[in-house]
Amino acid sequence: MGLRVPAASICSLGDDLYAGVESVPKAQRNIRPWLRDLQRINNSADLFSVIAVDTWLANDDRNMGNLVGSSLGDGRIDVFMIDFEKSRTLAENPFMGSGNVEPRRLWPRDELGGILRRIRPATTPAAVLDRIRGVSQRQISELILPVAAELPFIGWQDSSVEVLFRRAQNIDRLVEAVWETN
Repeated sequence: MGLRVPAASICSLGDDLYAGVESVPKAQRNIRPWLRDLQRINNSADLFSVIAVDTWLANDDRNMGNLVGSSLGDGRIDVFMIDFEKSRTLAENPFMGSGNVEPRRLWPRDELGGILRRIRPATTPAAVLDRIRGVSQRQISELILPVAAELPFIGWQDSSVEVLFRRAQNIDRLVEAVWETN
């Protein structure tokens, strides 16, 4: 959806399967100093776009620890979004799981949520909403089904595709509810 995220893959260690991600180049784990001056964040709009993506994925675990900066060498950073593993749409029983997440819980938590609440734009992030709304069921399938095929314990992939497609069709309403309750 246009966010900076590290490349991910399924990895194995012995017989165990894990999600593995590439390291963020020139990683800055503490992005608090850059949040004081958003002009120092090259992709600061992504701080709000990720709320729309998290709403689509029903991921209610966004916090300061899920953002990693990548130093650009001029006092600025790019922010990478990590840790989408709590997505209710990509877990067992995705219809029930995603339907049970209240809009207020989809705003980032704790310190990050407070900072973003103070600087929140009046309108929702239109560009990412357009991208989410425009994703087809086939595109979602092409992303999810190959991953699910590599993971023998996944049996809900078809439901995940369906719930993600339905949420994409309703993304404006879903994100408006998040904006209104936060």
